Amino acid sequence: MVIFDPEELENLVYFKAAHLETLRLFPSVPFSFSSVKEPDLLPSGSIVTPGMKIITSAYAMGRMQKLWGEDCIDFKPERWISEKGTLLHVPSYKFMAFSTGPRTCVGKSMALIQMKMVAAAMLYNYRFELVEGHVVEPVLSIVLHMKNGLMMRVGKRTRI
Repeated sequence: MVIFDPEELENLVYFKAAHLETLRLFPSVPFSFSSVKEPDLLPSGSIVTPGMKIITSAYAMGRMQKLWGEDCIDFKPERWISEKGTLLHVPSYKFMAFSTGPRTCVGKSMALIQMKMVAAAMLYNYRFELVEGHVVEPVLSIVLHMKNGLMMRVGKRTRI
């Protein structure tokens, strides 16, 4: 089985954009919970006071027309690529798959590297096909998963 080096994957801009787009629409942790420690004013104008609980939905934010445009529910890796062909920087308040601010996931960089390495190796060595008629239905819980699993046909790729 071919396994790719992290440096090799750095040049695969569209591949990285597809990963980010997948995480935008299907963040592994769709909700985050926090408690207010000090009074504060949110960007929306809402006042929060100590003891209040705040739930943030990365799943909902990834589908907000205000943030992502009219095609917000479409899978479109191109939204992450600049006109020059480089990966665009998207502010963490807009793309919250790894949270933001002081609560940003400490393993974000390692997780992104591992996801790219595993996906590249799997796609290079195997072909995947969704089973016809299988309904893909996400379940929003602490960790995003599929209600009926994700039924796929997997076959080894042949190389000449």
